[in-house]
This record gives sequence, C-alpha cells and structure tokens, in this order.
Amino acid sequence: MPADFPRYPSRLQVIDYLECYARANDLRILTDKTVACVTKKTDWIVETADGDVFEARAVVVATGLAKTPIRPHWTGQDSFRGNIIHSSEYRNASDLNGGRILVVGFGNSAGEIALECAEAGLDVAMSVRGPINVVPREILGVPSATIAIVQQYFPYKLIDAVNAPFLHLRYRDIEGLGLKRSRQGPLTTMIERGRTPLIDIGTIGKIRDGRIKVFPGIEMSNGATVRFANGQSAEFDRIVLATGYRPSLETLLPDLAERFPNAEKPGRDELQPGKDNLYFCGFNPATTGLLRQIGIEALQIANSIAATRSIRGDHQCR
Repeated sequence: MPADFPRYPSRLQVIDYLECYARANDLRILTDKTVACVTKKTDWIVETADGDVFEARAVVVATGLAKTPIRPHWTGQDSFRGNIIHSSEYRNASDLNGGRILVVGFGNSAGEIALECAEAGLDVAMSVRGPINVVPREILGVPSATIAIVQQYFPYKLIDAVNAPFLHLRYRDIEGLGLKRSRQGPLTTMIERGRTPLIDIGTIGKIRDGRIKVFPGIEMSNGATVRFANGQSAEFDRIVLATGYRPSLETLLPDLAERFPNAEKPGRDELQPGKDNLYFCGFNPATTGLLRQIGIEALQIANSIAATRSIRGDHQCR
C-alpha cells in the first residue's frame, strides 16, 4: 500500500488501493456476475447465474471463509418486536436509530460494532455464549500482527505459552466482567478450531467502565424481552447478529462432499487439494494479517500455475 497510508488504513483507503492495483496490473474484472457452478471436464467449466460460460485450465476460488452469514435461531425469536440484522447488514451506529442494542457474538465484528455503538452513546450489551480469547491491537506500540510475523517460525502452542503471562496480566479481570477465558491460547484456537481472537481496540475498556454490558448466550425471547442462559432478562429494541459466516462452497462445487468428505472447506495450507488446477485462496485464518496471508498464497498459486503451464508447453513441443 502507499507509504503515506496510515498504519491502519480506512475502508475507503483499502478500496482505493484495490482499484489502483487493478488498474496498474491491467486486470479484466467482471462485476455483477454470480457463479452458479464450477465443474471439471477436459478443462474447468465456470457457469454464471445469467447463463455465461467460461472455460479455464485453472480456477482460483477466492470467496473466502466469510461468504454466507450464519443466523442463529432461538425460541421466541419471531416474536421479537424490533429489528434483527446480521453484522453483514450493519453499516454504522446511526443507522440503528438509537434504542437498546444487543450484539450477539464476541468476534471482531461483534467487538467493533459494540464499541462503535457505545462511542455513539447507545445503550449496548453483548451476548457471549462461550469462552473467548482477547489480544491487544498493539503491544508497546508494536502491532500484534507484526509480533505474530516474528513468532510464526515457532510451534504455535509454545507461542501461546510464551504470550500467556502478558495476556493474563493485560486481561486478568475478564472473568469478573462476565466473560469466560478460553483454556486454549489464541493461536491454538485459531489453528485448531478456526476461531479468530478478539483484537481489542477499546471494547474491553468500554466493558470495564460499564458502557457495554455482558450477558451469556440467549435462551429465548418474548417480545422485546430477551432471557439469557443464566436466568437474567433485559429488553432490547434491536439485535445485531455478529455470529460469523460459512464458506458455502457447496453452492459452487457440486462435488464438494467428495472433495472434502469431512469438512466444508480445504484443510489448512491446502491451496490445491485435488492437484487438478482448482485452487483455494483466502481460507486460512492468520494472526499475521489476512491480506498478507492472501498475498503469500496468491504468489504460491501463481507460481504453481506458471510451472504447470511450463511443463505442459514443454510436453507439447516434444
């Protein structure tokens, strides 16, 4: 990204970067196209919902982990009088039009939405169902992602053990705030369970000062009243489901069950699982930064495709 961009670029700056990248590399990008099916014949056949058909020797699926919103259901949900939206539909705090807001979840979307609503003066609470991991955005002025880049060459469980005393000291009070600390460290949870820790940019501080309330998981609702697993109840006007996404690769790949019999996505670091020129980019959560990880994977995929082309070309010359 441009050197004059800040350490943490804004949404508009990221968009500007991607548009400039496309222009600089003279990329042909087709928008407003929904891929309906990807199948293998002699080459790969990609069909769109509006009837277009593309043939390609190699296909890269870069839809990522966050494709289809997960919308949990609970008893009495249909009786809730206010709006229930997924975080994918959230734009800003002002769009919620005030009132009492319940954010369901404790990932980064949940933490940032709750923080923004609290900073806007709204009455905010979070519903947190299970154990959580929290890491600060920076440690002594150094971004956590930068530290993770340095630590990536060591076993992840060792890294968690080394980081544990600092994280415990930084967030030693979270049990008293109504949150349950995960018994596994943040890196172990990410690698083994695919769950990204909350990168704290101020959410925990707002919980500490009471600007964000914390409740356990939702048990049921009746009208505006939501009852939680510990028996507590509270009334809300709007609920934001920051409950994550599914990759939903079955909508693209008819052979998904055969390709990944025990999972809904490729395994960690599997960029070409079938060795058949069908690649997957952006399906590995990374503490080192997702855009950085995607860049690394993209280069590996490009090199693999180039090598295949070279071998195929040599064979044809013979």
